Formats: sequence, C-alpha cells, structure tokens
Amino acid sequence: MSALIVSGGFTSCLNDKKIDDQEYGLINLNANKIIEIPADASHEISLTLLPEGIKDLTIGEVRLAAESPASEDIVVSLTTSKTSEIIGSDLPLFPLDQITVPVTVTIPKGERSVPLIVKINTAVLESNPQYLAISIASVDKQGYIISGNYGLVKVNMKVKHKYEGKYVLTGTMVNLPSPGAYVHVTTVWDPDPYIVQLQTKDGQSLQFYDENLFTNGFTYPIATAAGGLSGWGSFSPIFKFDDAGNVIEVTNYYGQPASNTRSAEIDPSGVNKYDTATKSFKVSYWMNQPSVVTTAPYHRCHMVETYTFLEDL
Repeated sequence: MSALIVSGGFTSCLNDKKIDDQEYGLINLNANKIIEIPADASHEISLTLLPEGIKDLTIGEVRLAAESPASEDIVVSLTTSKTSEIIGSDLPLFPLDQITVPVTVTIPKGERSVPLIVKINTAVLESNPQYLAISIASVDKQGYIISGNYGLVKVNMKVKHKYEGKYVLTGTMVNLPSPGAYVHVTTVWDPDPYIVQLQTKDGQSLQFYDENLFTNGFTYPIATAAGGLSGWGSFSPIFKFDDAGNVIEVTNYYGQPASNTRSAEIDPSGVNKYDTATKSFKVSYWMNQPSVVTTAPYHRCHMVETYTFLEDL
C-alpha cells in the first residue's frame, strides 16, 4: 500500500463571503471558531493517479480557523452522503463503495488542523474524471461554526497509465495484398521524428493518437508509394499491457471490427515488450480487413513498430 499527499494553493475562511457579509453575526475568530476544509476558489481538488490498487491519499486537511490553536480536542464528523446533491447529475460520480472517508477526524488540542486521509481503490478509476464531495457534517462541541464556503471539498479523480506520454514512432508497415503500395508513415515523413501521443484508455491500455496529419487524431497514418501522406480510416491501435510491461493485446479504437471490417490483432512472434531502461517498447501487429482480404486470417497490413518516450502529455 502506498500513500500520496496532495497539496496546492488552498484558501480558507479568510475568504469566506459569509464572514464578510456577517451571516454568522459579528465574527470574533477566537470566540466563534470556524471549522473548514481549505481548498482553492473552486472548492475542488483534481487528482490523476496510477492504477496501484488500494491507496492512502492525503487530500488536504480539516482546519480550525481561529486566532489561537485548539484549546481542546475537536472531533469533526465527515460525510460523502451529499455527493449527488453537490456534484449534480451532469458529471460521473466515483463509486462511494470504492473509497473510505473517515467518519470523524480529530483536531488535537494545541493544533490547528488534522490531515484528511482517505483510502481509495485506484483500480476502478477511469480515463475521464469521476467526482465525489466530502462535507463537514458536525462538530462535537459548542462554540464552533462550520464554514459556509469551505465546509466541503469536491474531488475529481482519473487514472493515468504509467507509460502515457508523447513518443517518437519508427517502424515498418507491409501492405500484404500489394506490398509497396502503402508503407509506414515514417518512411517518407519530413521533418523527422514522427511524434504521436499514447493516451490513457484505462489502467492497462494506451490508445494511439496522431497529432500530425488529422483533425481526428484517432486515425492511423500511412504513406503511399508516391510519397504522399494518408491514413487508414476507422483504424487506430490500442495497446494493452500486463504488469510486467508485456504488450498482451492490440485492438482497434473503433471496435473489433469497425464498420469497415478493420480490426487489430497482435503478432505473438514480435518483441511486444516495454523496456524500462530505454523507456520504449516494440510491438508487432496486423490490421485485418476481411472485406478486402476475404480469406482467413484476413491480414491486410503487418506493422512492426518502436515507440520511444519523448515527454509527458
């Protein structure tokens, strides 16, 4: 199990509009002490996490906003029960049975805050953010006010594949029905190198995205025998890795098969392995298209490629 501490430019009750408007009455921060969860002006914390199983996350703190530290232990109750109400119906919610938020936290006597630590199952994170809200439900003693602006924090989380990034692409492509008619894009590309994105699809898979030739980057680029540039429509590979860095599957972003019958298939005779020393991987696969190649195994193109890490997305 690992832990992660999230920090940022948090603000607090000093920017609480209800204090400015005296909705709490004329506030003496020592006599009317405020309990809050500091965050930025959006009241939101964004997390991008690797799929590492059950993980402890420190996502901030529960704080006493007062002139002096706590004169007694302050037990603060927390809840996620208002997540749907706070987040709304337009955004995907993180499954609450996959996160453990402490029922209570205690700001110790002599301190001003206590870390807010949650336990999350990162294996269920998706490539698009999922949301939840943590709210202060109550304080166990009299004389404390739950902040109007900072009585809750919204958290959005998404997964990041450990190999995600921009890569330099090199390789070969053989168009099997008519070799030479179409070749690998890097054969004619100028300037060199040819840079592509490998984006997180989920915790195991990366999806190919071309940033050079197409408005729709989920198109596989190719070159013609005459030196022109083109692409295979409705075809873009997705590479699935196991925990050891082996490429165990190649599929088509548009389906297996897509509407034009194109699909992807790994060639098991290839290297199909990520090398941590060089931050690169080699992969061999076919584009199948039975509407063109009508006999099994329907291989139209064979790709042998190397992806070498360049930089983060």
